[in-house]
Amino acid sequence: MSLIKTEAVVVKASDYSESTRLVTLFSPDQGRIRVLAKGIRRITSVNRGALEPFSRVQVTLYLKDPTGLGTLRESALLSTPAALRAHYDRWLLASLVLEVIDRATLPGEDLRALFVRVCAYLDEMNATDRPGEATVAVLAAMLGWFGFAPEFERCGACGGGGPFTGFRIDRCGVTCGRCAGGHQQFRALPPGTLKAFEHLAAPDADERAAVRLSPAQIDELFRVLVAVLQYHLDITLTTARMLAVAPGG
Repeated sequence: MSLIKTEAVVVKASDYSESTRLVTLFSPDQGRIRVLAKGIRRITSVNRGALEPFSRVQVTLYLKDPTGLGTLRESALLSTPAALRAHYDRWLLASLVLEVIDRATLPGEDLRALFVRVCAYLDEMNATDRPGEATVAVLAAMLGWFGFAPEFERCGACGGGGPFTGFRIDRCGVTCGRCAGGHQQFRALPPGTLKAFEHLAAPDADERAAVRLSPAQIDELFRVLVAVLQYHLDITLTTARMLAVAPGG
């Protein structure tokens, strides 16, 4: 059994027994980790309240196998986004991002770049007045990390050039008018929204930072991004169902 010390974001936590919680962590060098935090529910526990979703922590844990269940030895709270937790809309959007992390990452993966991006997102969500835009940006950036970077230069269906009229979820790429044809995975998007999508999905952080979205574009891209993630990861994002109206702000 290995003793591991790592920084992590708390993805989710649930009661396991009278005094123990089951905690899922996202670590830059260990990927997704599930640990038992024994005694943490006791009133006398110094870590009580620290291992809650969205918190960034430094943890030491015992882990026999990356895919197995570890045991928390100690933890220290590094930061906690109080403002994020205090606003339901931000909490729900950030919960969606953490649900993607929980469903799409694997134990033992080295995901340092993604970890840095998620931490920056949580910090931004604690202060921004544009939570919908911040969430669309991080979801778009995630596509490349998960292995299906969108195609914007040519039609994802026929390989031809533009003009492009929308986006095919199954092809993860822009679509020309000839290939739109009422396909169930086609989503019509105006040229300005497609160009914004291209910038948000770019690996260049400066290119992403220059994008400003209108409420309508946030709504359009949010729906497309959730559909792409669910289709290509073969998952259902339960948090997305709670977002009855896309985040246009």
